[in-house]
Amino acid sequence: MHHDAVNVPCNLPTTHMESLHTNQNFTRADYLRLSKEIESLEPQKRCKRVAVLSDFTTDFLKPCLIVEAARKDLPINVWLAPYGQIEQQTLDRESLLFVQQPDVIMILPLLEQWAPELNYRFLAHTEAALENQRSQLIERLRRVLEQIRANTQAKILVGNFPPPAWCAAGVTDSSLVHSQTHFIQQLNAQLTSLTHSISDVLILDVHRSATEVGLDRWRDERLEFLAKSPWSAEALSKVAKMAARRLHSWFFPASKCLVLDMDNTLWGGVLGEAGLEGIALGPDYPGSVFVDFQKRVLALRDAGFLLAAASKNNAVDVEEVLNRHPACLLKREHFAAFEVHWEDKATSLRRIATSLNIGLDSLVFFDDNPAERAWVKEQLPQVKVLDVSTNILSYASTLTDCGYFDLTHLTREDLQRSQLYQENLQRRELQMQTGTLEDFLCGLDMTLTFGHADEASLPRIVQLLGKTNQFNLTTRRHSAAELKAMLDAGAVIMWTRLQDRFGDNGLIAVGIVLPDNKETWRLDSFLMSCRVIGRGVETALLAALAKTAKYRGATCLSAEFIATQKNQPAANFLPAHGFKMPDEAGKCWHLPLDLMPAIPEHFKHTGLT
Repeated sequence: MHHDAVNVPCNLPTTHMESLHTNQNFTRADYLRLSKEIESLEPQKRCKRVAVLSDFTTDFLKPCLIVEAARKDLPINVWLAPYGQIEQQTLDRESLLFVQQPDVIMILPLLEQWAPELNYRFLAHTEAALENQRSQLIERLRRVLEQIRANTQAKILVGNFPPPAWCAAGVTDSSLVHSQTHFIQQLNAQLTSLTHSISDVLILDVHRSATEVGLDRWRDERLEFLAKSPWSAEALSKVAKMAARRLHSWFFPASKCLVLDMDNTLWGGVLGEAGLEGIALGPDYPGSVFVDFQKRVLALRDAGFLLAAASKNNAVDVEEVLNRHPACLLKREHFAAFEVHWEDKATSLRRIATSLNIGLDSLVFFDDNPAERAWVKEQLPQVKVLDVSTNILSYASTLTDCGYFDLTHLTREDLQRSQLYQENLQRRELQMQTGTLEDFLCGLDMTLTFGHADEASLPRIVQLLGKTNQFNLTTRRHSAAELKAMLDAGAVIMWTRLQDRFGDNGLIAVGIVLPDNKETWRLDSFLMSCRVIGRGVETALLAALAKTAKYRGATCLSAEFIATQKNQPAANFLPAHGFKMPDEAGKCWHLPLDLMPAIPEHFKHTGLT
């Protein structure tokens, strides 16, 4: 069951809009009807073009993809390649696939088509032969992916392989050292490793989808033999839902903070009435359900998402539960913001966003009370409000299936984010105790490390480009494939890490410059995490970029500021650093590199030659 609460852009009649907003599972007829209406009403120019390559007929997958993507606020146009032509379409530069100029290419291979004997003759192969087969499969897939990347900058979503429909060894398969099931698991692991070596490729986890649906319901033998369509309607719907989440994570940044109510959300009962010992939280039902929900919440924090509390309660009582209740997994230190008082929830959410220096649209609100949810929706439409069922057994799936916390990649900085915010609180305390800004900056004992984009840093660079809104001169959202093309064209892509006395802030700033001509280089992108605004990192990065461009023969740096609703903090950056407008009509600013800024003296730095 999915629990999506999104504003669908499609101009459907109200009744159909409501059905898209619900958590219901659609029938085949629902998908066909809704997809036709979406296609007829959605402006095609706003649609992302998705091409599907598969080893089987996928006619019903198309309406499923269109509808599930619409539920994720992502209008798409779907083109289905003739089935069984994955290699033919990708290895031919003049194929119909590349004529489509897709934004996304989705690949759904079938193992029984790529290596048919591995299904029914698995036991006839030696261990060495199986290893050879697996290597050949991965190499064929490598050629497919590399050829796509050579001919287009489209993002690639490649399905892995589901468990076997039946095992040649029957029930004995699980006892074999080299079992058929284990062979597919290893094949999928190698496919995942392959995707890490090619930019803008993600796994579509068909294997997990099949286990969630159930292998008995995954295949439709009647359609397999009659129409070359082995996956059931339920299977295609499941794949479409997972693909829509993957696509959404590519084109929309993940939310940053989960805001939680307390009473009847993190524990059962009202704390003010039941007291510490009376709330439902522990090994027995219903307390065990709330313990499980807290496990899901902690898993999100471990993945780098922030937690905040918004509860109408006495703060002292809540902290007592968090710190003293033996079954409470969440502790006070897990919350980056703590709004526990008797004021309204919209006020609490505004304060949380301000204190964490993130936008309201980065907040996801989880509250069991429908009146509180309605108030927040009315007052703060930017906040994503989850539709929480009265059935507490659905709490965990509501959180994990909402899709707002889906990431394309999980970086080192993601895993450290909660710790970084805790360290930031220590920095604020130091700032309050320090007399002047100069004393504060010197007291941080900061070291900058500069580096150039490579395979290790590229995922984090793409992530910063995709989600940084406040200090961002142009908000250009380049993909990994686009960045590699820019590097091939002579661009310099530089990143900066920042460490101080309280810890490592991680990779927090990116600048991209490329030559317009021999003398003038253009600042294509320049952005920095809002966590470090006000420390002079932006001046240091500009100085490093200017030095590199000057070393390569440039005499002038040009730049532009493209205003958005959110990047006001960067509005004065160019004039404040010596850039001049050529005339009133011009949009580009220019900085002679003889006037380039220096790295501020309160930084130590490494990585520059």
